[in-house]
Amino acid sequence: MQFSQHVEVNSFLQSLEYSYRIPVLQFRRLLFQATDELEECIKRGTLVFSVCNEEFCVIKVVKNSVRLIFLNGAELSDNHNLLKSFGLKSRCIELYESNSKLMGILPTYIGESISIVRQHAELT
Repeated sequence: MQFSQHVEVNSFLQSLEYSYRIPVLQFRRLLFQATDELEECIKRGTLVFSVCNEEFCVIKVVKNSVRLIFLNGAELSDNHNLLKSFGLKSRCIELYESNSKLMGILPTYIGESISIVRQHAELT
């Protein structure tokens, strides 16, 4: 089964237990729907996404959940109070099971995060 053009991403996704693979693929689909400029790779055992050569989002599988980590999350407006602090600048959303309401809200967070990355890229 091919999920990505990158062998290491395919290997990572295929190695996931089914209960983790589904939310990872859902997050990934939303990210790819947000922009054609999206790049993905595996770093330190996590799925890392970048736009304009800047990493902005990570999908991390942890015990009992999947985390979508926005590396610029502290700059996001969290109107739905979904983001949990995850370090100084990062914020995450933890998914324990498939949640259609959350999947409907996430494109807003993803779009805002990508906009922030693009603004940073224009400044440099």
